[in-house]
Amino acid sequence: MNVVFATLTCISLGLSFAFAQTPEKKYPEYSKPLFFAVMDQELKIKNPQVDYDLKKSKGKSLEINGLIFDADSFSARLENEALNFTWNQELVPGGEITIINQQGKELWKQKAEGTGVWSFKDLKGAKAPQWKDGEHFRFCLRSEIEKGYSSLCTQWYGIEIKESSMQMGPAKSEATARVIIQNEEKKLKGIEEVAVGAPVQFLATLNNNATYEFVSEPISPVIKDMIESEKEGQVTLTGELPAPLKAEAQILPGNDYSKVTKFLGFESTIGASRDLWQADVVQKNARLILPGKSGGVFSYALEITDPPRQKDRRYISDKSLLGTYSAKDKMTVKDAEDHLQVWEFSAPEKFAMNTAFLEVPGEKVTHKSYLDIYRGGAGEASLRLTGVLTSGSDFVMLGEGHVSWWFNDVFGWQNYYLSKQRWGVSARYFTSITKLPASDDTGSSEDVDLKVAQADLRYRFKPGLWEKDETVGLILAYESMQVGDLTVPKTGVGLFWARSMPRVLDYWFSKIPFMNYPKWVDMEFIKYVSSTDSDISLGNDYVINFHGKVMWTPRFFGEAGFGSKNYYFEKKSDGSGAKLTTFFGTIGAGINF
Repeated sequence: MNVVFATLTCISLGLSFAFAQTPEKKYPEYSKPLFFAVMDQELKIKNPQVDYDLKKSKGKSLEINGLIFDADSFSARLENEALNFTWNQELVPGGEITIINQQGKELWKQKAEGTGVWSFKDLKGAKAPQWKDGEHFRFCLRSEIEKGYSSLCTQWYGIEIKESSMQMGPAKSEATARVIIQNEEKKLKGIEEVAVGAPVQFLATLNNNATYEFVSEPISPVIKDMIESEKEGQVTLTGELPAPLKAEAQILPGNDYSKVTKFLGFESTIGASRDLWQADVVQKNARLILPGKSGGVFSYALEITDPPRQKDRRYISDKSLLGTYSAKDKMTVKDAEDHLQVWEFSAPEKFAMNTAFLEVPGEKVTHKSYLDIYRGGAGEASLRLTGVLTSGSDFVMLGEGHVSWWFNDVFGWQNYYLSKQRWGVSARYFTSITKLPASDDTGSSEDVDLKVAQADLRYRFKPGLWEKDETVGLILAYESMQVGDLTVPKTGVGLFWARSMPRVLDYWFSKIPFMNYPKWVDMEFIKYVSSTDSDISLGNDYVINFHGKVMWTPRFFGEAGFGSKNYYFEKKSDGSGAKLTTFFGTIGAGINF
């Protein structure tokens, strides 16, 4: 990621007059806030800790980093011929529930599906627990993630089995309450400082034999934004998941897909934004409670100094584009008082995310707003091999060269609807490797060469970057086709649709090793409507093409496609021409630049 600083150019706004009532916002479309970079002098995150207390309750319950583990944290009940489970998801999110007897034998195992509540009803079937009348056992819930795990185990239970009924309840048992950290027994109350990225082993046993255990690495919290809260004495933090525990955290979805999109599996697979959390914390003596990489719970003390104020916030338009083709670009920014400024920034690193900073004077210090800008490649070039099958069962091989270019704007003019990341051009040239069989009115036949040159102008209905942002667009096309000695120049119009491969398809294609990379798909339809040669008339002349790319690196890609092309033209002067339907498939490779 490349970090750059930005400059500002003021726009003259003129004068406005305030009335007694609250004025309306002049620029309501400027509603997307720029985040503030969290600098070390503004926010210091201390090393993670395990703060525990089993002493205060005399071994009946454990308090660990603000969470409570007791007899109710994981419980099982036999009700209405079903095993009903409840558990505290902040301690263990879910996983497999097992029944283990006093000899350590596993009597049953099932994956628990639910949100802290789950039931098993097949108590008389083949998957029923293999317990015996009078047997003592315990239930354990275990979640395994990567190389670690977290688990809860209940106290001991007993069961009475009769011909027509079963009864289950807690069995009397006592244990010595204890805490073990890093395989070393500790006092019942303490604070252990641990290190990010190093596995932490923790085990607490209550005096009823219930246990809470985890082996997990503390994460390094990533705070994306900090600003003074509207609540007095608090600050609003925004960060990358996982969300903090013991806080009223709001999840900010990176991509707000509709229910239909999710049902069809048409979510984007390129450039998808991450979900974030947002929560208020007290400014003094603040701390975050976060789960570890594999579970568990850790606390992080925060030192907060001079956070940005609400009036320091800067906003961009909801139409602002978060990508560029240019090393230098600009966008308009609004402050809390409705003043607009042009923000000029740099994005020097191509095919990468660049972070542009905007300095904002604060009450005591200068803060830095920022925006992550992806810089893509405006051009691509490729070589392709195309096989064409005609409706007459003839086959011809074509070699193809293709080049295209997308404009970031039009000579510096950045109108949202008319110029900003809207226009592109492309050109193709086909030449036959094998000759195409042709015949005249007399029935004599000969093999002829086929050469085609195409050029088109494209307009995106939704602006953005090629190979990143989905769009539908308009095509204005020109084609010059030479069949033997006959040249047919023609013009047409069409539509194209381009996007990342939908998630539901990407999942299956990615199972092929060389396809397990980002994939971009597009389709186009062009109808040729007239010829620039007045002696040639066109009929139902069109092409429909489906095309896809797999990007092995940001610059190098493979591609394939298929489609159909219908030729229908006639020369008025002598009646020569063609009425031919073809089907084609193509493979190739190319580079982005």
